[in-house]
Amino acid sequence: MEKSLIGKLGKPHGIQGELRVMLSDESFEPFLEEAKFVFVKGLPYRITGTRHAGGLLLKLEGILDRTAAEIIKGASLELPTTPELDAILAGDPIQAWIGFMIHDVASGKKLGPIEEIIELPTQLTAAVVLNQKEVLIPLHEDLILSIDLENQIVTMDLPEGLIDLYLQ
Repeated sequence: MEKSLIGKLGKPHGIQGELRVMLSDESFEPFLEEAKFVFVKGLPYRITGTRHAGGLLLKLEGILDRTAAEIIKGASLELPTTPELDAILAGDPIQAWIGFMIHDVASGKKLGPIEEIIELPTQLTAAVVLNQKEVLIPLHEDLILSIDLENQIVTMDLPEGLIDLYLQ
């Protein structure tokens, strides 16, 4: 059976084993909500529920608590391939940047990897963890200098002091 990578599992939500889903394209959401099973790290898991709570949450058979969810967080999430999924995958969605490192030329620091892309009403924002704190970085076209798809690096010129605001 051929599989299509649609994103990855995010952080656990609550204590019942639910996981946030980080899709590489929001167009995958209806496919995931209709699916009976998914592949996580290449292994099939039956879907026992999906719901929205600040984003899409997924409940998988056998993942009964937060500890079990922590083990598979960050894992690739795949669905059986269909022509419709293949059509969506042919694009270059911004969610594909999850896992990329952000290199800030102003400070010379590497930030990341990108844990999540948050679509705010005014702009896209990358969430990275730095010194055990979540840092939100605006993905504005004026700040992005280049994107190296092969090495998975987004080179940016961030405003002076932006990162320091989070580390105080």
